[in-house]
Amino acid sequence: MKTPTPEQVEAMMIEKMGALPQFLNAAKAIDPRFLIEQAMSSKFSVQDEANPFDPKTSMMLMLATSITLGSEECIMEQTRMLKKMGITKEEMAFLVKIVKHAHSSAVMGSAKTAFETFES
Repeated sequence: MKTPTPEQVEAMMIEKMGALPQFLNAAKAIDPRFLIEQAMSSKFSVQDEANPFDPKTSMMLMLATSITLGSEECIMEQTRMLKKMGITKEEMAFLVKIVKHAHSSAVMGSAKTAFETFES
């Protein structure tokens, strides 16, 4: 399989998303090969034929991760894509509820060291 050029990747992303995300525009200005790296990462994860999740579930996992990491531009792009895939308000609400629960659980897990140190 021949590696696509940065220009080919950019064209594919624009076709799929309507525009190249700003963070990729900034990365491209430094080194256009970042576009290839981003595309290959997608190819070997969400777009992989061996991915056991359907495209909507994969995108929901990506959105949950982006929410957790606070990547605003990714959140906007992934939400737009999920709307096109037919995500419902109920699914969106539960996605956020699950992310919120996971985040609060992680805080409690991280606090374990503080609790144990305080008690020692």
